[in-house]
Amino acid sequence: MIIVQHNAVEGLSSAGGIQGTPAHACIDILRANDISPVFKWVNDFVIFRSPSDRHPTLIGHSYDYDTDHSYAYDLACMMQITDPLSIPWHPISKKGQDFCLSFKYLGFLWNLADRSVSLPKEKQQKRVLKINLFISKPCMSRKDCASLHGSLQHVSFIYCDA
Repeated sequence: MIIVQHNAVEGLSSAGGIQGTPAHACIDILRANDISPVFKWVNDFVIFRSPSDRHPTLIGHSYDYDTDHSYAYDLACMMQITDPLSIPWHPISKKGQDFCLSFKYLGFLWNLADRSVSLPKEKQQKRVLKINLFISKPCMSRKDCASLHGSLQHVSFIYCDA
């Protein structure tokens, strides 16, 4: 059942959270194939892996020559599981990444080696431009206010503890 929300901050919106059902099913399928941990927010996924004690020559296992570690799965293995289901992943070149210590997720740059999260330079510039445009207007619409509020709220989730 799909319910229309009439009290959304940015106006009328239909079926809030509807992406969750297929996304949760995808996570369940990945976990059933020992691909874990997997996290998601709406339709953005991040999948982690840890070095494995299993031998890298076994089917489905990969070996990272840069770190001398063996892993139980890699991106190709994950795609073998999800491709028959026609899960529409973004191309790696546009909005994804292979397994690495630094990656973008939810609009932030996560660096596991440094244990840091930052706002990429292009996002910083975009937010500053949005603020400058907002304060330069003599009158703002509700939509403009809600848009700026949402942008600043998103950034504050990370920087609130900095």
